[in-house]
Amino acid sequence: MLHVITLFTVPENEDAFVYSLQMHGEWHNLARRIVPDLIATDLLRHQLSPLYVCHDLWTTPEAYFRGLRSPTVQSLFLARRQMASACFELGAFQFPALTNSVAFPAAAAIR
Repeated sequence: MLHVITLFTVPENEDAFVYSLQMHGEWHNLARRIVPDLIATDLLRHQLSPLYVCHDLWTTPEAYFRGLRSPTVQSLFLARRQMASACFELGAFQFPALTNSVAFPAAAAIR
């Protein structure tokens, strides 16, 4: 699974932005039809300003990069960006692979 984090500033039409991206909203429904590899989109709003963290969950990194090359998916994400006054993609993230090494060696000293 790949997590893509984007920041949006939405000083005007905040309700329309949130409604469109929330589950069963217009953008969300369109994304589900066009991009089945986009599992979910979550929004978090800053407590004091119209700043949003958008968290897209993709099935695989390959699906995400395939989507980036698709003109249809590019249009979908452009439509989302156009609902905001500014946006910045922080990047695509995955949980680190687990290893057999000790993750927190100092834990033994704390006990």
